[in-house]
Amino acid sequence: MKSSLTAPIALLLASPFAGAFAPLPCASTISSISTSRNTNVSPNELLCKGRYGKMATPSLSMMVEPNSIMESISSLSTAAAAAPMDILSNDNIKKAFSVATFGPQYLWILLVLLPNTQITKKIMGGYGGILAFSLVHLFIVIASASQENGTAPIAEFNGVFDPSPDADPQAAMIGMMKYPNFVSEEWSHVLTWDLFVGRWIWLDGLKRGIFTSHSVLLTNLIGPPGFLLHCITCIVTGKGIVGNEVPEEQEQGDEVEAGTMAKQRK
Repeated sequence: MKSSLTAPIALLLASPFAGAFAPLPCASTISSISTSRNTNVSPNELLCKGRYGKMATPSLSMMVEPNSIMESISSLSTAAAAAPMDILSNDNIKKAFSVATFGPQYLWILLVLLPNTQITKKIMGGYGGILAFSLVHLFIVIASASQENGTAPIAEFNGVFDPSPDADPQAAMIGMMKYPNFVSEEWSHVLTWDLFVGRWIWLDGLKRGIFTSHSVLLTNLIGPPGFLLHCITCIVTGKGIVGNEVPEEQEQGDEVEAGTMAKQRK
């Protein structure tokens, strides 16, 4: 019993070395298994019985083919290199454009229609929404730059900020709009910052008891005029426009530091 158990183990240990010099298994090996009636032959001997009745083990070259390994490595490398490009595709840029367009609208609904509810305070009290759509915008920027001619708008972008008398910044901006990915980047850029300002107006209204739904709605529609409307509302209601928001301790510290520097100069 002990010898019948140890025989397969010894065979496995010896196969890496003996396989290189032993004859390869042939079809007769399989047929001998199916047709043999010799019950005195152990299963491992039947499996390893070669054409000449000698013990044979598969060669190392049979078990591992170098060409197949190289092909597998090559295919994996190609797939790994293609994966990022699949993610940074124009199709995904379009999807991100839709997310940047429609996603913030749910947050605007909370700010405009339910400004004083706990759910709005919980969702919009932190920067979670702003961070989420900032990441969407960042994805669009990276994905757009990775496309063919993805950095082409940069040359025209310089024209937008060209202060020379003969320059036409507006025409340069119009030229940039012919790039769909630039439109996606600019649109998500604007919507994210509008949401940032709308949130600030809402927070200011909560802190000082000012009605803000009309100002927040206008900010969503056309941006800066919504902020101006909030300032007008603050004046009309007697709350006043927010002044210097630097913390008092910091401001006093700056004054002391300025006084100290003035004395040292004297």
